[in-house]
Amino acid sequence: MSTDGLQCETRANAGARDVHTGAPAPGVVSSISSLLLGFALLVMGNGLLGTLIALRMVHANFPSMTVGFVQAAYYAGFMLGAWRGGSLIARIGHHRAFAIFAAVATCTALGYAVSTQPLIWGCLRFMTGFCLAGIFTVMESWLNGVARNAWRGRVFSVYLITTYLCAGTGQFLVSTTDPYGFELFSLVGCLFAASLVPVTLARSVAAETSAHAHDSTPESGPGLGLDGVRSLCRLAPLGLCGCLAAGLLSSVFYSLYPVYMRNAGYPVPAVSRFMGTALIAALLPQWPVAYLSDHVDRRWVILAVSLLLTLSSVTLFLFHGDGVLQPVAYLYVSLIFTVYGLSIAHANDRVPSTHRVATSAGLLLTFALGGSAGPVIASLVMKWVGPLGIYLFTMTVTAVLAIQALLSVSARRGMASAA
Repeated sequence: MSTDGLQCETRANAGARDVHTGAPAPGVVSSISSLLLGFALLVMGNGLLGTLIALRMVHANFPSMTVGFVQAAYYAGFMLGAWRGGSLIARIGHHRAFAIFAAVATCTALGYAVSTQPLIWGCLRFMTGFCLAGIFTVMESWLNGVARNAWRGRVFSVYLITTYLCAGTGQFLVSTTDPYGFELFSLVGCLFAASLVPVTLARSVAAETSAHAHDSTPESGPGLGLDGVRSLCRLAPLGLCGCLAAGLLSSVFYSLYPVYMRNAGYPVPAVSRFMGTALIAALLPQWPVAYLSDHVDRRWVILAVSLLLTLSSVTLFLFHGDGVLQPVAYLYVSLIFTVYGLSIAHANDRVPSTHRVATSAGLLLTFALGGSAGPVIASLVMKWVGPLGIYLFTMTVTAVLAIQALLSVSARRGMASAA
């Protein structure tokens, strides 16, 4: 990196870190805690909303392809939000951007009760996805602006633990009242609105400058949007591939796994319990996998996780009875949700710290691309193969990721040998 770039990095992060210990300064910890609290409430509402919509569409006898397209609209909006959200954050800052996105998401949550037309729900899912992408960009660019490479994986494990704990808790709320009435949509709106309170009360800190630092050294890192994706493909191809795979896998789990279980004969309370406990089970590997990735080359960890996911998918495809479903499915789900954190940590290891917002936006754009395609492709496979096509889809995605990780490891070894 150039001398100017190093100076810019120092200015952007000086207020965010204790210069003696390298740990986050107390003011930053306080602000991030408030941000995480607001984020937790919002993710809880979004977790409830995703499963609620899937169950409502099954109850209305929507064809599986219609379900897939409506759910894919969320990730299409997510993709647009990842592309344009970074520019808004750079102009107005992290806290105000969070407030704007959360307010719009509240309005869309209440709109689902107005009509059950697939087109209207698709438009609402698109807007929800746009807002959530902006909020994820706020969170990830902020955290990456504070974290150092030596403990970046653990910082993101806390962020992801918050995500999955609250998303899992949201699943249990499905069973609190009639899922086919208005009440649960109102609850989602309340959670979205409540997320504004801690974020609005949080005080701004110097780390906000990292939102504007992306244009200080444009030659050294990715820019916002599609240019950022192209630059990331050159700087961190495995990180980009991992984010694409994470989008494909997580979108299919959230959007189609409830449909798969209902079509397999599971009652609504059983679907709610499994979705909730599976997401809470996803907490268990987050810290150990993150700790390992901070001490071992992250590419090896990505390779190991992708191979285990492929094996789990094959097992669930071949032996799908109740006796196998529970333990292997929990392993499968918990590993799915480590892929994203590993991928963004690997990518951020390889880009200048002055481009955190742009990097986060590019990775989220790639994640959203996978999220948009996942439900559509998987629903087609399920239509051709049957419900078990969901596992055929995931084993293909994870096998390709394993191959990419192996190629990345081999390329680095070849470069080391040549040196």
